[in-house]
Amino acid sequence: MVQSSPSSSDLSSSLCTTPPPSSSKSRRPLRPRSIGVDPSLLVGKVLMRLSRSLKHPTLTLDFSDNTTFQVLVDGYDPVHRGLPKELEMDSSLEQLLGTPTGQALVERTIEDCALITLSDKAFESKERDQRWDQDHIGLAFRFSEDRKWHCVWVTLTDHDGDTCVFRSYGDVYVDQLHRSPRKRRSHVPHSIDIRQST
Repeated sequence: MVQSSPSSSDLSSSLCTTPPPSSSKSRRPLRPRSIGVDPSLLVGKVLMRLSRSLKHPTLTLDFSDNTTFQVLVDGYDPVHRGLPKELEMDSSLEQLLGTPTGQALVERTIEDCALITLSDKAFESKERDQRWDQDHIGLAFRFSEDRKWHCVWVTLTDHDGDTCVFRSYGDVYVDQLHRSPRKRRSHVPHSIDIRQST
């Protein structure tokens, strides 16, 4: 698969060894309504930690200014999950997050960030062998330190034993995570026993 730029031709020339799905040059979302926040809000922020959820298709980005954003799957319902959905990413990010905890400390500045339209081959082979082109939204971003484009997208798959019999794609989006402030424990002073010495 070959990926072209979300905005210019330098994306394909600066990709890691295993490229993400192929993309068109459009930054326009496939959905008529927009959800989440504009990914350009991340430009200039220093990313301190990347965390991949071990239970849900979610990538969490913690920044030096104490803000947190997440890459999420459009339409994902943690209660009614439907077909298994998984965030996939380029090999560099995959290596970074290949730890038992799914976390990586990075300290890198996001130089550019955008939603891009990707186009890939989906297939269904359980009942009848069908293949079709499917457009979907991915997130592309570049760190100023390595100037490589990184990409995150989502796949939907169904398996019959060890064999994948259905593969499709969904859209990702970015949203800010507002953490509720931790409740402070009320400070209860230790009882002090003051006795006069006799």
